Amino acid sequence: MCTFNCRSVKNSVHEVRELCAKYDLILIQKHWLLPNELGMLNNIHSEFMSVAHSAVDISHDVLVGRQYGETAILYGKSLSNFITRLPSPDPRISAVVMQTDAMCCVYMPTDYRTAECHEEFTATCAHITTLYADCNAVHLIAAGDFNCQHGSRFYESFVKFANDNNLCFTDSRFLCNDFTYSNDSCTRYSWTDHVLCSPRIDAIANSCMVLYDFVSSDHNPLLTVFNCLLRNQNNPVPSAYGHVDK
Repeated sequence: MCTFNCRSVKNSVHEVRELCAKYDLILIQKHWLLPNELGMLNNIHSEFMSVAHSAVDISHDVLVGRQYGETAILYGKSLSNFITRLPSPDPRISAVVMQTDAMCCVYMPTDYRTAECHEEFTATCAHITTLYADCNAVHLIAAGDFNCQHGSRFYESFVKFANDNNLCFTDSRFLCNDFTYSNDSCTRYSWTDHVLCSPRIDAIANSCMVLYDFVSSDHNPLLTVFNCLLRNQNNPVPSAYGHVDK
């Protein structure tokens, strides 16, 4: 599974296609597509399908909304029998259930040092928590651009979100002193992209690495490799909703 803040999928389509050729699940943030353009994601790679959201309202003559909250999950067609889409109330979250695991692609708001930013951050965390609680999934993977790192203003809320959902900081288990973001002048670096997993999923993660040879965005893809994420490929997909003890 690879998560990538691509800063416009139109500009990074060749690199996203390269990721599809190597990995099974691609979580995309900031694709910058309008709602009527989301079908483009199904054409990036012939063996991939997508679940996606756009933050822009195109129902009026003037476009409404900020093109910064968009998320998408690209998954191989070989996985389609095991995946059910989860409706999300927030374009900052795209989500699916894969067998008994909920997977959320997350793009958290940037910290502009305002109270509104922090409120939006905590609201998005709450949306993920509610989505997970309401769906028929036993485990959770939440990955993407959380726009925070250790010592940042949002970090306490980030940790609370992880604790509330019993999530492990899987990327931190494998990485140390890495960075996933650098500004265009390469004068500022940060580690804002993360992978959080329920303990059972964290236990089958066998590596996590930053892919530094991608240049279309100011973020680098973050790759996590899991052993046997699909337990039994003959099992049908569970119903997307129900009541299961987490």
